[in-house]
Amino acid sequence: MKRLVLPFMVFFVFVSYLSAQTVLDPNQFVNVQIAADTLADGSHDPAKTVYLAESGQIYAFDGTLDVDFDLVILGPDNTWIKNQTAPPVFLQIPAADGSARDMIHIKAGGSVTIKNVIVDGNLSNGELVGAFIVNQGGHKIIYDNCAFGEIKWFTLRNQAYADTISVTNCLFINMVRKASSPFNGMLLRIDAGVENFIFENNTSINSGRLFGNGGNFFTSKEIEVHNTYLNMQVNGHELHWYEALQANNIYYNWSYRGRTLRTNHYEAPFTTWDHHYEIAEKLDSISLYQGMNAFYLDPAFPEFWDSVINPNFENDSDKVIMCYLWPKGVDTTITEDDNFTVGKNYWQFDPMFVNNTSNLEGMLAWDKYYWLKESTWPDWRVELVVDYDADGQPILNWPPKFDLSYQNDTLLTGGTDGLPLGDLNWFPDKKAIYLANRDQYLAALRDSMTNAKYVYIPGDSLSAFITKDNLVSVEQYDNNVPNDYYLGNNYPNPFNPTTTIRFGLPEQSVVTMTVYNVLGQKVFEMTEKALSAGNHSLHFNASNLSSGIYIYTIAAKGVNGKNFVASKKMMLLK
Repeated sequence: MKRLVLPFMVFFVFVSYLSAQTVLDPNQFVNVQIAADTLADGSHDPAKTVYLAESGQIYAFDGTLDVDFDLVILGPDNTWIKNQTAPPVFLQIPAADGSARDMIHIKAGGSVTIKNVIVDGNLSNGELVGAFIVNQGGHKIIYDNCAFGEIKWFTLRNQAYADTISVTNCLFINMVRKASSPFNGMLLRIDAGVENFIFENNTSINSGRLFGNGGNFFTSKEIEVHNTYLNMQVNGHELHWYEALQANNIYYNWSYRGRTLRTNHYEAPFTTWDHHYEIAEKLDSISLYQGMNAFYLDPAFPEFWDSVINPNFENDSDKVIMCYLWPKGVDTTITEDDNFTVGKNYWQFDPMFVNNTSNLEGMLAWDKYYWLKESTWPDWRVELVVDYDADGQPILNWPPKFDLSYQNDTLLTGGTDGLPLGDLNWFPDKKAIYLANRDQYLAALRDSMTNAKYVYIPGDSLSAFITKDNLVSVEQYDNNVPNDYYLGNNYPNPFNPTTTIRFGLPEQSVVTMTVYNVLGQKVFEMTEKALSAGNHSLHFNASNLSSGIYIYTIAAKGVNGKNFVASKKMMLLK
């Protein structure tokens, strides 16, 4: 815990490091000193567009800064901000009437780049800043290696066409409204077009939801890869992209409010793909690969709904149940659009974070407050980034105590790139591998829009998930088509805990693979309803089985009426 002192105390004033850089003075309000660099003709001094912030200092706004130039604010580039001891902090002070104000509005011709700083919206009187940045006419916003705390509405609202919004290596902590409605309280909202939207290697803990999108129109080309999200009250993805890559993310306690049978189609699913633009008429305009993400909801929530909340309702339609990921209407889009592919996702794998400081008791209390319409808002936030003492002086609680590296072996290699799911800043060695090969990894994801083999099959809801009971994958390993069906020997054999089973299909087939123990009890079964002709391999994981001999059986029925059944033995040695 570090005690910081608001501006107007005595500090040494540093000179700028370079002619194009200006060191911010913590004795002056940020918006005042940057606005002071405006020239007589109303334009901003082109020699003063980069502003440097010092470690251990606090910088305050006392209003909203209008930006019509390319503004850059940089903190020291030491290491990932989570691991820094005293990054520079930016905050807002209350207006004369006690209200909170936005911090930056981008006007025509402007852009903002923010790196290596903390931005906190908690005011000394308990009010929360609505938005850090609102883009009203600018062309670019970049956040990199920043931490955002206690923002009421969104860290960024985009209301004008932008060619780039890039958010990388950032932390979002307590994007919570302190209100009964869970809507807003999000990371960002896109209400106008974005040519390139990148959200990569970020961590969020506590939010109303993740992204918002106003208006019935397409907005963005999106890359959402390797992010860790904890504790979202309601549905997460309201983004009207026309191209999206959504892979290798962790959604932990997603939509923990739950839903009822009365909940509308906008709030009930985690994704709202088929409720955006009229995509049925625009299939040539959109493309998607969404897959190999992890979705986990703490079992404490459905248990709490059943034991505490639902006994208060007689009608089943009023009882709280779990949300679903996407509406059934998406099946039509997947079937009719060759570039719209939903891959399999990990279901109910607990990452087993090293130190998850989530306030589970407060979250359950919020559910009760919401559904039973109680009067007192339960504070379910984790420790505030910036708090205040009795004299109104800010106290920085940094670094945060949570550690979201994790120990789940499946998720540690579960990405499409073979890397851990979620924010790779928690795994720095793996992040280095990712960055060295990023272009190839993203190219493979784009290829998956049309060529992914390990996918959700419309009409087969179980095919959407990788679970502990079906921890397998099926892939086509060459382009040859065998003359006849066959089932190969598994390799390795004996094995622990994974092995590969190869089989061949002379024509497209419905394939069921079943594994039995020596007592004839079925221990595993999966069905692929439309496997293409060719040579395939099934990667089988027996982590949840005990040592022994098992029999694996394939049953295939081809589109031309051919049938094939075969069995072989394998040995698991642990």
